[in-house]
Amino acid sequence: MSNQMVQRVAMAIYEAERDDPARPAPDEMRGWRAFEPHARAAIAAMRQPSEEMIFRGGLVGDAPLDGKKPGRVFSAMIDAALQG
Repeated sequence: MSNQMVQRVAMAIYEAERDDPARPAPDEMRGWRAFEPHARAAIAAMRQPSEEMIFRGGLVGDAPLDGKKPGRVFSAMIDAALQG
């Protein structure tokens, strides 16, 4: 059984594979589930944040604490990873 984040990442990988005409079509029978191991590996690789991710998270982390702050810190860190 996969968790929500693993499923989201697996679905994104599956869609990227389907939309790339230069690549063979992914296994349509298994769909996004075929990419669960890839999703888990991608998420695990992000376990150790880069210096830029830490810096960006810290910028948001200095803001006043509220119920949405952890999500904003996480988003800022992921944005930094995607821009790097």
